[in-house]
Amino acid sequence: MKFTDVLLDQLEELGINELFGIPGDFILPLLADIQSRQRMPFHYLSHEPAITFCADAAARICNRPAAVFLTYGAGALNAVNSVAQAYEEHVPLIVIAGFPDQKEIDRGLSIHHQAKQVDSQRLIYEQVTCCQVRINTPATATEQLQKALSACRKYSRPVLIEVARSAFDFTVKPAKIMALPDMPDTELASLSTQLRKRLSKAEKPVILAGIDVRRFNASAALESFSSNTGIPIITTFLGRAVIDHTHPNFAGIFLDDADTQTYQLLQQSDLIIAAGVIRTDSNFAAHNPLFSSEKLVDIQQNHCHIEKSAYHHVRLDKLFRKLEQSSLPAYHYSDVAIANCSYDDTFNADNVMRTIHQQLTESEQVVPFVTDVGDCLFASLQAEPSLCLAPAYYASMGYAIPAAYGIQAATGMRPMVLVGDGAFLMTGLELGHFQRHGYAPIIVLFNNRCWDMIQAFSPQLECTNLNGWNYQQLSQSMNCDYYSVNQHQQLEDAIEQALAQTKKVSFIEIELGANTRTERLNRFAYRFLNA
Repeated sequence: MKFTDVLLDQLEELGINELFGIPGDFILPLLADIQSRQRMPFHYLSHEPAITFCADAAARICNRPAAVFLTYGAGALNAVNSVAQAYEEHVPLIVIAGFPDQKEIDRGLSIHHQAKQVDSQRLIYEQVTCCQVRINTPATATEQLQKALSACRKYSRPVLIEVARSAFDFTVKPAKIMALPDMPDTELASLSTQLRKRLSKAEKPVILAGIDVRRFNASAALESFSSNTGIPIITTFLGRAVIDHTHPNFAGIFLDDADTQTYQLLQQSDLIIAAGVIRTDSNFAAHNPLFSSEKLVDIQQNHCHIEKSAYHHVRLDKLFRKLEQSSLPAYHYSDVAIANCSYDDTFNADNVMRTIHQQLTESEQVVPFVTDVGDCLFASLQAEPSLCLAPAYYASMGYAIPAAYGIQAATGMRPMVLVGDGAFLMTGLELGHFQRHGYAPIIVLFNNRCWDMIQAFSPQLECTNLNGWNYQQLSQSMNCDYYSVNQHQQLEDAIEQALAQTKKVSFIEIELGANTRTERLNRFAYRFLNA
């Protein structure tokens, strides 16, 4: 078999139906060979970080790997930041990067796009991928390919596959069946027994669910376990969409002590089962006392430590199914205090989100949210979408616009994009590519004419001003329908019209005045800096 055919077969086995990338000289022969087969559409934008965000979003929304093709050096190195975000937020991204043929290396000349050495690309990617392989000889091509793809699926993290310029034409061995490693029965029995003992002694256990509950398809198992035991489920900020918010035991999202209900549950709990939680400073820096080692059990996919026991083949879904079959007490919780929130009619980011949430609640359409970093991320807590993508830990700006492309390419669904003016200016011109496919997301631009999140962390800084941009002309030049909004009725009308417009991008500019930053962002910045 030719290498190209094996590659496409293996990607299809992972559930991949589309490819992303930017053409460049070292990857051109492989892309041309893929194109000749016409098995999958190839999506491209203008810049490597953006197209990698696209693939990242396709992986997140579909909960399976996605592949991005980049050229050697200049292309792959330009995407390092986007890949780093995928690595830290556990997104299964397959980076297929070009590489020189051996005859090019043997010339003894520095190769264009090469950094310090020929292997620099791979050495740099060691920091942001869980596996790196090189396809440069037919004898090992299939084995190396499957090694990387298996690691991507097992760990839900990016991998690097370097493909030599002529590798597309290699005649290679057929691929073997890739099977996910199972959790051994002895390990499952031992771990579930230890957890059952801890649960039987606890009076107020709480589940803290992180993003890996979704990444590893354990949401249904965890929800069912909670239903049978009565144990409440709290999610992290990054993992806020891993649990159905209509689940009777869903207790809310934990970000800080302003989340009165979740904070009290964690504070009063005598056992916190953290399932698939990425422990980060944005989740725990100001609240470490809540998560003392005496009451925290940290369960990760693939590994877990309880007392003196270590487990290395943990499957979250299988573990919670096993626990559900155990004889456990039914837990009952007295009501905890819920903060009384009073709202005014100020036209600020929080109230904008409340209006949007109400409009979408009344609509029959399923509208995924994709949220960029900044005040819009904190404002988005005012809505409860069933599908929500947001880089809430690594927090690289500029994610949302290209992510919207990736969502629509992978699912056909029209997302709603929440983006600040600072993040929009990083990748907003990629909207010009949407009209090529008739993609029609709804872009909600929170325009406060500054890098507001930077100001929240450093109010004295003078280099955060973003005045002078005409978003009406900019959006219309990319064939978007434009709306300018500075009051709630205008916003309701704009959302209604945008939901009805299925052929073009709808661009809604939210004109925010001074001092409209969300209180959540202010509190987050204060606690983060004073932890």
